[in-house]
Amino acid sequence: MKKTGNIIFVAACLVLCLLPFVGMVKARTNSTTENRQLASFPKVKEDGKWNREWLLEAGTYFEEHFAFRPYLVTADSEIMSRIFGVSNMDTVIDGKNGWLYYTATLDDYLGAKPLSERGLYNICHNLSIMQRYVEENGAKFLFTVAPNKNSLYGEQMPYYADKKVSGTKNMKRLEPALLKEKIPYADLFRVFEDQKEILYLKRDSHWNQKGAVLAYNSILDALGVEHETYETVPSVRTKTEYGDLNLMLYPKSAVPEWNYKYEKESSYQYETDSENVEDAWIHTSNKNGRGSLLMFRDSFGNTLLPLMADTFQDGYFSKSVPYPVEEYISEYHPEKVVVEKVERNLKDFALDPPIMAGLPIKIKEEPRTADTDTTLYLRESEYDMSYWEIGGILDEKYVKNDTNVYVTVRCGDYDQTCEAFTVTKKESDNGYLLYVPKASATADSFEVCVMAETKGNIIAVKKETFNNPAKE
Repeated sequence: MKKTGNIIFVAACLVLCLLPFVGMVKARTNSTTENRQLASFPKVKEDGKWNREWLLEAGTYFEEHFAFRPYLVTADSEIMSRIFGVSNMDTVIDGKNGWLYYTATLDDYLGAKPLSERGLYNICHNLSIMQRYVEENGAKFLFTVAPNKNSLYGEQMPYYADKKVSGTKNMKRLEPALLKEKIPYADLFRVFEDQKEILYLKRDSHWNQKGAVLAYNSILDALGVEHETYETVPSVRTKTEYGDLNLMLYPKSAVPEWNYKYEKESSYQYETDSENVEDAWIHTSNKNGRGSLLMFRDSFGNTLLPLMADTFQDGYFSKSVPYPVEEYISEYHPEKVVVEKVERNLKDFALDPPIMAGLPIKIKEEPRTADTDTTLYLRESEYDMSYWEIGGILDEKYVKNDTNVYVTVRCGDYDQTCEAFTVTKKESDNGYLLYVPKASATADSFEVCVMAETKGNIIAVKKETFNNPAKE
């Protein structure tokens, strides 16, 4: 009898272990509530060669697609949260009193891994170049940052995430530089901090609808655009909001929370084949609106989009990174350009500057030349094949926190000196990048000279001649 019991126990364990795998035949997991794309099944051969990473990739595929995954994840989350008070997912922080936070905001909250002074300069400098390009093309520019939830409501963060390294955050360090460079900026931190009411969702990483209206009013006030303020529009509370973090952690047991709904009919319509505000590219039209808007935005812009679309005759909303600024400005000729970025992703401006030709600059005197360890490359842009990328990393001995980079490019009739983006790369904050339109540079070779400029002192740090890759 004892032997039979052991056999039954072992068999039951085997069934439980095999069920997630065998169950994939009928109940494979093909969707997720997490903000990412699930892995696809790996190929045994890639480009005619054996895929050496096949076992690793197959393991990842199974981890993301095994049968009944949402139910098992939910069960594990409930146990870890209720018994141990922690999250079972590395992307979600289980806070106090049922609050959830996005783990990617933890470094900002703790003041850990601060950006270098050069890294901050790269952000501000690249925004400044984008601003100048927008304004030279007749549009008004505005930059704004959506605060991380724990930057406003950090009191609900768990005890183990409360050992702050520094009280100074990257955004606070960036603000004086924005002011110095005269970059138009709508300060949503101050606006939200002035409110007594909590305007972010408890179990989501974003603001609630009242918070969206507050941000929308602040942005359009800064632009000087007449708009509906929603002060007299009635709103009702509805318990229908399933937060993104809530669904990540509890895909099958998430409960809704309270949000607000304004009782006003929208007058805009989609001109693109858009199904919802999550789409990466959306064009809206509104016969009752005035003017045109180009908005580069992230997920915080989801709730802003309907409000903006109800204000402007034409609205263009993009989630593309890097921003295809030159393409959109030349095609749509917007009157207003808004750049909205969540606090945790500020470094994107240093990592992936916008796609646009460099702004021409005149150098009065021939710079002196130095033999340096500056690197230089020329290649087709992986983001937009209509541009060449010229870039590299400056020799650190020739870089201060506020050093600019100028690049002279000669290719047949094309002969220009332009201000380059300053770029943060994995190995250094001393990178630089210049986009050159292919249509402008069609000769057989490129002569490139890279110059570092610090407080008016210009040094040619790298010169090289390249064959035109298009001719090879």
